[in-house]
Amino acid sequence: MQITLYHNKNCSKSRMCKKLLEDNKIEFKVIDYLKNPLTKTDIRKILNNLDEDLSEILRNNKFKNQKISVSKLADIIFKNPSLMQRPIVFLKKFYICRPPEKIFEILDRNN
Repeated sequence: MQITLYHNKNCSKSRMCKKLLEDNKIEFKVIDYLKNPLTKTDIRKILNNLDEDLSEILRNNKFKNQKISVSKLADIIFKNPSLMQRPIVFLKKFYICRPPEKIFEILDRNN
């Protein structure tokens, strides 16, 4: 199964994750979600299959420790995609790949 990296080229962690994949000759697909915005359906798919607590998906601390529905989170991210934590990696499930070296843990878990 191929890895998909939901990438924000303005984010140092996302660039580092991309570089780790490239340096280790791991095939992957890149989705630049700021250049090619995600649909609400795409965002809901990420949220519903996230291997993390949903409270971790937003970069804005004002939402921490709040119970927010998937629908509301999808609306927030759709309107402000830069608020989505990054990088996001898909390999059977979606993962917030922070720190970027977490990519190796994700790969080990899915082999």
